[in-house]
Amino acid sequence: MKHIDRTATDLAVSQGGVITREQAVQLGFTPKQIKTRLRSGSWRLVKRSVYQLAKPRDRRDLMKTVLATWPGAVVSHESAADVHGFPFVKAKGITVSHHSRTTHDFPQVQVRRNHDLDDWHVTTVDGVRVTTVARTIVDLAADRSVRHIGAMLDRLVSDKMVDIFEVDAVLAATGRRGKPGTTTMREVLEARIGEDYSASELERRGRKIIRDAGLPMPIPEYPIPWTVGRRFDDAYPELKVAIEWDSMRYHGQRAAFEADRIRGRDATLNGWVILRFTWEDVHLRPHTIVEALRTLLAS
Repeated sequence: MKHIDRTATDLAVSQGGVITREQAVQLGFTPKQIKTRLRSGSWRLVKRSVYQLAKPRDRRDLMKTVLATWPGAVVSHESAADVHGFPFVKAKGITVSHHSRTTHDFPQVQVRRNHDLDDWHVTTVDGVRVTTVARTIVDLAADRSVRHIGAMLDRLVSDKMVDIFEVDAVLAATGRRGKPGTTTMREVLEARIGEDYSASELERRGRKIIRDAGLPMPIPEYPIPWTVGRRFDDAYPELKVAIEWDSMRYHGQRAAFEADRIRGRDATLNGWVILRFTWEDVHLRPHTIVEALRTLLAS
């Protein structure tokens, strides 16, 4: 039994300290064995069919505990901003969104009722189900000023953590008259969409290199065919070639690194090639950009 207990504990730790009854049964525990552990105090009943085997070590562990306790719950609002590394936001406690009201034993956890959280509004970061960057900023607009949300969005786009058109897509899907934050978010987006807003200094310099070399110009902000609301920085869609201009700050973020890997994998599965050029390529090695594009465009 030591082996099965160790396996159960390892699983619980990966979920913030808890396991469900269904998981315990799948590991081989009988109802009698579960009752024995509850009576001895080695397991603690958190809620019906959910048992705590280890205490959460930190905020991230507590998030995992909450999510394991409430199937369908998603870390959201300030807590999601904390997971993604948003600027200008300080999280207090933990906030999760769920489609229904529910009770819990965690006083530092706030539950928000939500009926418009689509699958494409949710992602996973370090094992935590969390609202996407775009959905998170739309949620935060409910109790923040236009100036605050605008400054936040500007930084997120500059760091390539989000595409402004993805935010627009989330607002189009969730915004409605009378819903808190809708007017604020619309005002922020209307002040930016339509300008060469999403083009960072790095992108503008990169495009100038392509133009000065006499190469065909790519289509900027090209919608990714297989991902709602997402766009490539530049693309030659007829050749299925995309260009991403990667800033230094962007590459320093783990969530962004993981997003890169997912985007690259999905591109390969859909027959696309993504060329990634960095600050160093644009400023120190512009010839490598020209050579790479000439090779691909000629093939």
